[in-house]
Amino acid sequence: MIKDTLSKLKEQERELRQTLIIEAARNVFGEKTYDQVSMAEIAKAAGIAKSSIYTYFSSQEELYARIVYQDACAFIRELNLKVQEKDGDPVKITIDYFLDYYIEKQSQWRMITHFALHGNKNMESVDKLNEIGRGLMDAFEMIFVRAGCRTETRLLAHTLFSCLSGVLIAFRNYPGRAEHECIAHMKKNQHPD
Repeated sequence: MIKDTLSKLKEQERELRQTLIIEAARNVFGEKTYDQVSMAEIAKAAGIAKSSIYTYFSSQEELYARIVYQDACAFIRELNLKVQEKDGDPVKITIDYFLDYYIEKQSQWRMITHFALHGNKNMESVDKLNEIGRGLMDAFEMIFVRAGCRTETRLLAHTLFSCLSGVLIAFRNYPGRAEHECIAHMKKNQHPD
């Protein structure tokens, strides 16, 4: 019994350390492009030794891909739930959720845009990242199918994602506006009266 308890505590500690590393890395990757980040920076942000990171992740690339994959899966899962649970226009629900999610989770959004704009095409994990990108487009495409569209749903999915990405890029930190003004402006542009 004591051995089982100690084993469970050890596993919980391992999970907490891994979560700590992931959170610190997400914040660091959210501030800089992938190729400008070092494991030493992530270790410092996590308050642990650099060598400790390698206990959980074999490389910086593995850590980066894990975060992107984990975050995108959570986004897709929650988006699908929201669209299924709520009555109303699935496109509007998607727009609202997308903006709310990435306004709140700025580091995740910056990781996506840094990779899209400056991505390292030589990463071994690029296939895994492309897989989750296709999964995201699949989820967006289903939004249009639910809305009754019968043709060009993939193109519509790409267009909506691009438009929402553009809104976040253009207005999230608009010069001369307070954060609440930027957020109100982004949401107003999505649902003009």
